[in-house]
Amino acid sequence: MLQNERGEECRLSADDASKINKVLFKYDIIDEDDKLTDEGRTRIEQNDIPLPEHLKTFSKEIGNLLKVIVTGEIPKPGNERNTATAAPNRNFAKAEFQALWKIISEKTVYQVKFDTQKLIDDSAEKINNPKNLVLTKHRYEVSTGELQTGGTEEQLRQGKMMSAPKRRSETVEADKGGSASSVRYDIVGEIEVQTGLKRTTIVAILKLISPTTFALVRQNPEEFIAGCSKYINEAKANLIVNHISYHKRNEQYDAATVFTNIPNVPQNTTLYHKHIYDYLATDSGIEKKFAAELEQHEEVVVYAKLPKNFVVPTPIANYTPDWAIVIDKDKVRNIYFVAETKGSTADQDLRGIELAKIECARKHFSEIGGDEVRFGVVKDYDGLLNIVAGKE
Repeated sequence: MLQNERGEECRLSADDASKINKVLFKYDIIDEDDKLTDEGRTRIEQNDIPLPEHLKTFSKEIGNLLKVIVTGEIPKPGNERNTATAAPNRNFAKAEFQALWKIISEKTVYQVKFDTQKLIDDSAEKINNPKNLVLTKHRYEVSTGELQTGGTEEQLRQGKMMSAPKRRSETVEADKGGSASSVRYDIVGEIEVQTGLKRTTIVAILKLISPTTFALVRQNPEEFIAGCSKYINEAKANLIVNHISYHKRNEQYDAATVFTNIPNVPQNTTLYHKHIYDYLATDSGIEKKFAAELEQHEEVVVYAKLPKNFVVPTPIANYTPDWAIVIDKDKVRNIYFVAETKGSTADQDLRGIELAKIECARKHFSEIGGDEVRFGVVKDYDGLLNIVAGKE
């Protein structure tokens, strides 16, 4: 149950949740796997969240629910939160971290040029692959039961007066007057929103889709649009990786702007000694475990969980790596490392779009850091050491 500042109440239903999910996907707040995107995290933190029209008056309350996904912190009453504002600690001023920051704060601009016709051909090939575009049919469920007599109003409200219902589930056949026959869809416009391509390019792709595949749009228009957009974005991402270059802008991020004081940091969490803040809000269990490993190893001098306003520009979406780390190698020299923590480091386990953003970041850091800064994807501290030692 939500209650806004005007005292209006709204109980979120499963249908409301489904509609919110579709809007969040449409505006790239979440990806096709229902995972938050980097842009999504930023917009949620800024309370800039698109919502279905009938729920916009509850945007603040729904935003608070979405922030739970970003922070992992379950909302508590104000007098129980025990929070404070965290400022960068003395680790931030260490010469080692400042030396790393001087390198990675360099901004870049990218240049990418590829053959539009190849994008059209590659996208159509992915969509036409019978293993890719597999859609579910719309289904409906019919429940029947018998209402008993003699019960109380409360028993009736709780559904206890209904005998065990019998259920049957059937699919909606589009060619027999199913839901797809009565709704108009702007297929080109929807794909345009989700891919950022010109309408002429999208039309050229759709014209190359086989009649059998294109007929699936009647089976489930929403999934058809989402699936086509997904494979077009994957084709675009693959081309970008092979045809992108980065160039320095002779402009730097301002540390005072990037590493600002963090409000409402819970004080009942772990105290970190090598991080540039005393406290650390992680996005996942993997990140929390990795931070614990950084704290335990003596060769780690200082590290930072990079904030979301530090971004690497890519044609797909702005990208924020997870960590900036300084390692003392044999007490002789420092190794500067920018890392992304993932559950798996294998290319085949990373989605095409995600892998493309990582490869763009690799080229960005190569341009600004040369041999001084290493960038890589790791799942634990051992993986980090392997890259430091040149084994990966």
